[in-house]
Amino acid sequence: MISLQKFCNFFISKVTQIRAQISSNLTPNYQYANLCPSAFSNFQTISHSELLSIISNMNPTTCSFDAIPTKLLKDVLPSVLPSLLSIINSSLQMSSVPLCLKQAVVHPLLKKDNLDPSDFNNYRPISKLPFLHKVLEKCVLNQISPYLISNNILDPFQSGFRAKHSTESALLRVVNDLLLSADSGNCTILLLLDLSAAFDTVDHRILLKRLDIEVDFPLHFLHLNLLLKLIFFLRHMCNLILIIKLIL
Repeated sequence: MISLQKFCNFFISKVTQIRAQISSNLTPNYQYANLCPSAFSNFQTISHSELLSIISNMNPTTCSFDAIPTKLLKDVLPSVLPSLLSIINSSLQMSSVPLCLKQAVVHPLLKKDNLDPSDFNNYRPISKLPFLHKVLEKCVLNQISPYLISNNILDPFQSGFRAKHSTESALLRVVNDLLLSADSGNCTILLLLDLSAAFDTVDHRILLKRLDIEVDFPLHFLHLNLLLKLIFFLRHMCNLILIIKLIL
């Protein structure tokens, strides 16, 4: 009999086992970046119209932690928007995420229909976040992305999680490089890596260190330091309470 606790234990132990296989003697090779010409020192509050546009353009996804279905929320949005705006702006100003948003419902879904449902390795955990959490994420992203782009901080070859980029743009780049290499008479070897639980095994300390050194967020004014705010959002929006909902 498959129990919810067994699913939970499996997902947690999987990440722990992968991390245990990584040598603790490995030292990240940080590259010190030049100081950015402008500093992103603080998150800004958003306007009534900005929040209305963000929510209106989002898919009405709902999880069991939402107080009301997202579709209903959109129907009554004019009435509740002032309250939502107060929550979002308070969160941005204080760098504080409400406790009710620090949780996710995790659905273990079979990767393929013909796989053995009794083997936990055949499941992919899908996290469903509260709708307001996604709204807050979008507000933060809308302020950070222009800063990263204008200061050329993003890797030029990054295609994932980037506007106007996708797997298609990544494939076009690879195919173009292969064709150019072939036209030059060179032999090309393509090495593809598939990382298991890649996002779940990201070391937050290394990630935050890279934000400090490579992205070069200003550390000399700690009371308005974006890095400290990013640390808060990373810790309190990634360390979620996982509630396993069994779907078989």
